Amino acid sequence: MISIIIVNFNQKRFLKPCLGSIYENFRSYPFEIIVVNNSPSEDLKDLQTEYGFKLIQNENRGYSQANNLGVTHSSGKYLFFLNADTLIRSDFLKDFADRFSGKDFGAAGIKLYNEDETFQLSFWKENTFFNEAENKKDEKHFRERDKDYMADKEGKYGDIKEVDWVTGAAMIIPKDVFKKINGFDEKYFLFYEDADICKTLSDSGYKNYFYPFSSTVHYKGENVNPEFRSNSYYYSKESQLIYYKKHNNLLNNMLLRSYLFIRFSFLYMTTFKKINLRILKLTLGIQSR
Repeated sequence: MISIIIVNFNQKRFLKPCLGSIYENFRSYPFEIIVVNNSPSEDLKDLQTEYGFKLIQNENRGYSQANNLGVTHSSGKYLFFLNADTLIRSDFLKDFADRFSGKDFGAAGIKLYNEDETFQLSFWKENTFFNEAENKKDEKHFRERDKDYMADKEGKYGDIKEVDWVTGAAMIIPKDVFKKINGFDEKYFLFYEDADICKTLSDSGYKNYFYPFSSTVHYKGENVNPEFRSNSYYYSKESQLIYYKKHNNLLNNMLLRSYLFIRFSFLYMTTFKKINLRILKLTLGIQSR
C-alpha cells in the first residue's frame, strides 16, 4: 500500500479536484489518503464524506510538522507526499512500485507538468551557494518557457535518473527509510524541507531519483491565498538560512549572508517595504514571524 499525504492550507477549491483525480486514475495499486488540514476554519468534512479519506485537524505549525503528523496515521509501505494543487492524470503507482522494488532508495520525485502542458522542473543540484545560482538559471529558462531548453532537459531525463533533490510537491519515500532519518525537520516552517530531507537521505547513504513515467499537473503555488503569498518570501529566506547552517560550510554561509544583506539593504533603502526590512533583520539573526 502507498499512503498519500496531502497538507491543506486554505486550498479546498483545489483539494477537491485533486482528490477526484486520485480516485479516477489510481486503480492498479492499493492506496490510502490522509489529509492534514492546517486551516481549521476551512471545513473539509463534506469532502471526507464524499471520498472517505483520513482527516486530521491541525494547528498550522508548518509544512514539515503537518507531513510528519500525517505519517503517524499512515499504513503504507511508501509515503507519497502530494500537494493539494496537483492533478493526477495517469495510473503509475504499480509501475513505480515494480521499478523501485529492488532499489534501496531515499526519495523519488515524479514527473510534473505546468498548467499549459509544458514540462515542469522538479529536481535540482544540491543547494550550495554556487549550485543555487545554477539552479536559478535553470528555473529562469523554465519560467520564461524557453521551449528548446525545456525540451532538452526533459529529453535528458526520459528515464529514471539519480538526482540531488526533488520537489516535495510530489515526492515518494519508503516509510521505513523515512522513520530511520526521523522524518522532516520541523525547524523548516515552509520551503527547503524537501531539499533538506533529500540531503539527509543522501548523507545517510540513500540515493534520490527522478521518476518520469507519470503525468501530473502542478500549479506550483500560483493559486495560494494572498495571506500565504505575502509571507512566503520571508519563509523562503528563513529556511534557506536554516538549510545553509545545517548542511553547508562556513564559506557558503558567509557568501549567502553577505549576498542577502547587500541585496535586501539595497531593496529596503529603495522601496522601504517591510518585507525587505524583515529579511534584512533575518540576515542579522533577528526573526520576525
